[in-house]
Amino acid sequence: MSNDYLIKDREPQALYHFFEDISRIPRITFHEKEISQYLVEFAESRGLWCYRDRMYNVLIKKKGSAGCENLPPVLLEGHVDMVAAKAGDSDHNFETDPIELIVEGNILRANKTTLGADNGCAVAMMLTLLDKEDLVHPPLECLFTVQEETGLDGAKAFDMSKIDSRRMIGLDAGSEGVFRMGTTTKIQMTAALKTEREETKGKTYELLVDGLRGGDQGANVPKERISAIKMTFRALHYLNQDMDVRVISTEKLGKGIPEDCRTRICLADGEEARMNEILERQQQCIRREYAESDPDIRIRAVPVQDGQKMMTKECSDNLINSIYLMPYGARNRKPCKLDEVRCSVIMKKIYTDPDAVRIFSVISTEEMIHGDVLDEEMRTFVRTLGWEVESVELDKGWDWEAVSPIRDTMVKSYVELYGKEPVVNISHGGNDCVVFKHKIPEMDMVTTAATYEDYHTPNEHLYMDSFERVYYLLERVLFNLSEEQTETDSVREMSQECAGLV
Repeated sequence: MSNDYLIKDREPQALYHFFEDISRIPRITFHEKEISQYLVEFAESRGLWCYRDRMYNVLIKKKGSAGCENLPPVLLEGHVDMVAAKAGDSDHNFETDPIELIVEGNILRANKTTLGADNGCAVAMMLTLLDKEDLVHPPLECLFTVQEETGLDGAKAFDMSKIDSRRMIGLDAGSEGVFRMGTTTKIQMTAALKTEREETKGKTYELLVDGLRGGDQGANVPKERISAIKMTFRALHYLNQDMDVRVISTEKLGKGIPEDCRTRICLADGEEARMNEILERQQQCIRREYAESDPDIRIRAVPVQDGQKMMTKECSDNLINSIYLMPYGARNRKPCKLDEVRCSVIMKKIYTDPDAVRIFSVISTEEMIHGDVLDEEMRTFVRTLGWEVESVELDKGWDWEAVSPIRDTMVKSYVELYGKEPVVNISHGGNDCVVFKHKIPEMDMVTTAATYEDYHTPNEHLYMDSFERVYYLLERVLFNLSEEQTETDSVREMSQECAGLV
C-alpha cells in the first residue's frame, strides 16, 4: 500500500496507517474479496498462519510470545465490510473509490460518505497487534468476517472448528469505556397493506423528507432520533386535514433509523401554495420539537411526472393513518433504570410493490417478556387497520453471563490504565458474537469498540483518542492474560510440589 499517509502525528502510527490502508480498499458488503486478499498477503509476508474460506472470511493466528507459547489462546474478532451511505450530492462509487478521509482535530470522518470505522477500527487494531513484534500475549487468533452488515452471514458460514480459543473479545459493540456482555433479541416483522387504485387526477409531486441523523437503532433511539418514514406520514396526515392528498408510492430501504424517505403523491383536491405552507409549518414544528436530537429535518414537495395510478381515498387514508399512528421508539418497564432502553421498535423499510405497500419493522428487547408484549401490540395494530402480517422472525440474542473471566480481565485492565470503572451492559445492536455464542456455547466473550458516532450514515465520525485508548487497552488485556495464566500455572506447580513433600 501507499506510504503517503494523512495521519502522521498520532500514536501508535501503525494503527492509523493500517486504517488508512484499508480505507483505500473498497469493502462494502458483498465486495470483500480485495480486502481479504490484503489480509492474506499481510499474514503471508509475516509468516503467520492464515486461512481464508470461500466467502472471504480470514482467520490469522500468531504464536504466543516468549514464555507464553503454551497458554490458552484468545480470539479477537471484527468484520471487514462497511455500510455504503453517502450524501445526496456525493458522486462517490463505493465499488471502486477509496474512502476520502478528513481530519478535524480529534475527529476523523469521510467526505460525504460513511467512514467505515464500523468496523474498520477493529481490523486496524487486530493488524497492529499481529504486526507488533514486542507484544506480550498468549497465542492470538484474529478473525476478520464478511457480510456482517446484512445479517452476520460471514460468521454464520465460518467453520468454527478452525478456532481453538474459548475466550473471545469482540470489537464491534460498545464504545471506549463501555463493554457489552450480551445482545438483545430481535423480532422482525413484514406486514403488507393491499392497495386499490384509480386514475390519477391533479398534479403529482415527490414528497422528500431528509436531513435527519438516523443511525443504529440501539444507539440512537435513546437519543430521540426520529424516523423519516414516520415524519413523512405525519406531514401527509396534516395535509389530509386540509385537502385531498393521495399516495402513489413510498420508498425507503434503510438499515437503521431511516434518515430520509421519498413518497410520490397526487394533490387530488387542493392548492399547491396551501400544501407548501402546511409542509413548511410541519418542518418548523418538528425542528422545534426535536431541537436537540434532529434539528435539521427538511420537508418539501417537488413537482414530478408520474404515470402510475393513485390509491383510492380509502386506501390512501388508511395507509397514512397507519404509519402516522404506528408504535415507534423506546419502551421501559424498569423505573430503577430510567436511563436505559429495555425495548424499542422502529420501521426500517417501507416500499411499494404492484399489489401492496409493505413495511419491515424491528423490535429489539433485552427481556423477551417486554418484546412479546410489544410484538403483540404491533400485530394487533396492523391487523386492526387491515394489514396482513406476512412474516415474523425471531433473531435470538446472546444472554448475559454471570461469571466471565475475560470480562473481569477487561475491567481490571481498564481500571489499571484509566483509573475508573467501565460500564458493562447489553448491546441493542447485532454483532457476530451472537453467532459464536450459539455455535460455541462455552465461549467466554466480551465486546468493546472505539467511540464512533452516526455510523451507517454519511455523518459517521471517529474520536481518535478513543481509538488509541481501546488499542492500548487490548495490549494491556493480552499482557494481563499472559501474567494471570503464568501466575496460575506457577501456583499449581508449587501446590503439586508441596503435595509431593507431604
